[in-house]
Amino acid sequence: MTRHFNSPVLTILSRRVRAGHEADYEAWSRGIHAELAKFEGSLGTTVLRAGLDRREFHTLLQFDTPEHLKAWLDSPVRAEWLKKLEGTIIESEEVNSLTGIERWFTLPSQAVAQAPPRWKTALLLLVGLYPLSFLMPWLLTPYTSGFHLAIEKLALMIPTIILMVWVIMPALTRVFFWWLYPKRK
Repeated sequence: MTRHFNSPVLTILSRRVRAGHEADYEAWSRGIHAELAKFEGSLGTTVLRAGLDRREFHTLLQFDTPEHLKAWLDSPVRAEWLKKLEGTIIESEEVNSLTGIERWFTLPSQAVAQAPPRWKTALLLLVGLYPLSFLMPWLLTPYTSGFHLAIEKLALMIPTIILMVWVIMPALTRVFFWWLYPKRK
């Protein structure tokens, strides 16, 4: 028997709102996200406001599987809510979906069509993790030396993972974006 394991999927929806309709869009956003929260597989949403005029809205949707995301995107509930947007937005919706670890390798301002090759992903992870594998024990062992081995390892892993996800991988992705995603001729 073959098992297929799905990883969570992050989808970024980008919209530009007409001047003077920002409050309307925010009210609409609260309503649709309340509906989305009831939907099977929804792991939550985050709305980011950007642009010099603060009229660009980027909504990050997280679902437990690509199938649940597709069910939401194709749902009649979502279609009804999208009808309510008529006249409020300037640009049509742009959808970018990322799964698994590729989310680490994409900058919000630079959407990409596909994840980088796995060997590049592995190499960049090594570049980020290798120094931390020396630094974290050196910094934390004085505070965790009396703990059970399992607790000590957990105490080392938590800050390592936090640094990797929120600091190191975004920084490495910015620096090596040209290498991860070379321009095609």
